[in-house]
Amino acid sequence: MAKKAKSTSDKPNRSTKDRKTLSSIRDLADTVIQSAERGRAPYVDIPSRSLSNVRFNQSKRIIEMGGGTNRRELFNLAQARSYMQTLLVASGCKQLIDQGKTTSIRGLFYLLKHTIEGTSEETFDTQDECDPVIEDIEVSLDSMREELHLYAKNAGGDGWPDHTGR
Repeated sequence: MAKKAKSTSDKPNRSTKDRKTLSSIRDLADTVIQSAERGRAPYVDIPSRSLSNVRFNQSKRIIEMGGGTNRRELFNLAQARSYMQTLLVASGCKQLIDQGKTTSIRGLFYLLKHTIEGTSEETFDTQDECDPVIEDIEVSLDSMREELHLYAKNAGGDGWPDHTGR
């Protein structure tokens, strides 16, 4: 029986967008690592998605986000869970891109939902807790959901269009 030729790379061919998104995820992780290596509390800065952080660009005639951010720190008890969830979602998206797979936002929720070892804490209690973290990652990485290998799916929908005219 003939042997199968080994592939030189187990990595799928990546698009330019995939390489850009992976680079952004690595930059996010590098920021955390650099803080820890300097003896500082690891943190993640998330662009603020609030009305006070937007402005109307008159020349482009569009609304743009400002530079305001919210910092999530590992050693701040009030922020530790959201910090963990943010890095978990980024890691999950990296895993999808590395594997060349795509899933729904609900699929990512189930992929990431588990009990944290040594505790009775869940990573996410509900999908409503996970969805804003996915949006935070989108904004932080300046990426669209599809670039994170995610798609929205009507949860609970039967897949048939509504022909009632509503």
